[in-house]
Amino acid sequence: MDIFPLEISVLSADALREYISREYFSYGLLKCRLFYRGIHDIYRVNADEKEYFFKVYRQGIRSMEEIQAEVDLLNHLRSSDIKITTPVTRHDGKFISQFNTANGIRYGVLYTSVGKHEFNQIEETAELNERLGSYIATIHNAWDKCELGKKRWNLDAASFIDNSMDAIRQFSTIHDFDLHFLEEVAKNVSDKLECLTVERPQYGICHGDIYSGNIRVDANSNPILFDFDFCGNGWRAYDISMYAFPFGMGCDETKLKKREERKYQFLNGYNKVRAMSQSEVDSIALFIPFRRIFNIGTLYISYLPNTWGDSAVIRNVDEDIKLLQKWLELNPIF
Repeated sequence: MDIFPLEISVLSADALREYISREYFSYGLLKCRLFYRGIHDIYRVNADEKEYFFKVYRQGIRSMEEIQAEVDLLNHLRSSDIKITTPVTRHDGKFISQFNTANGIRYGVLYTSVGKHEFNQIEETAELNERLGSYIATIHNAWDKCELGKKRWNLDAASFIDNSMDAIRQFSTIHDFDLHFLEEVAKNVSDKLECLTVERPQYGICHGDIYSGNIRVDANSNPILFDFDFCGNGWRAYDISMYAFPFGMGCDETKLKKREERKYQFLNGYNKVRAMSQSEVDSIALFIPFRRIFNIGTLYISYLPNTWGDSAVIRNVDEDIKLLQKWLELNPIF
């Protein structure tokens, strides 16, 4: 009987435990359990009283060359004495593992665990926000000393707006939502992006997903980034917007005030390391709808229907449109 086609697969945690024991460590006693399923699958690995995370990349989203570029960027930061999650080599010196699954080749990388606490589980303070700002600026400066080439994507209008809107238009034949509103937002964002410089240091390699869930804090209250899956060339104001001016903080007046306080504190730290121009600061708010279009069209509609199903995608699309409409009422940036 022919094997029926699959869209996604989940690697056996027990089989991965045996593989990781053999390829990365010199002993067989370790734990490996599926920890989180999102775009990619994350397994928590415990070995020799240390914690690691093994990321199995979703088939067809990241090529081996793109993953190697991510690894190279992390190793560059490590060589610059910047604390981040770091990839771990196998016994043969390679970073990337390859698995032949029922739905095609999938790649995996073992990463060190970092920090003592998750950023969103500790009290937010002005000092912590300033430290995070200085830390992110240090990463941006370090990345300005290396070349990314064409091995990673660009966090630009083509990737975030054009491709996402193509998916949104196709999904409008499945679910009825306010497509006209999203078309207007996409056009307004694209028009304003054309006025922004694409020269360093304002534009360069970015982490791409700096929200509190991707930040840890060590025992000395120093922030540490992990999950660099979205890294690529883009506007640094976008990178900053993800934490300093987050959409997810809410859309009422109280939340807007809190967001401004966080942005002020973050930029105090960032500007101590890399001074931003006023035009850069003014552009931060633009990247809220920029990222929302991407979330709706790419994360929800393109990546996750075969994980969540249409019902969850529809719920997220409707909720994001409603919140984005409210956000733009309170922040008339167009």
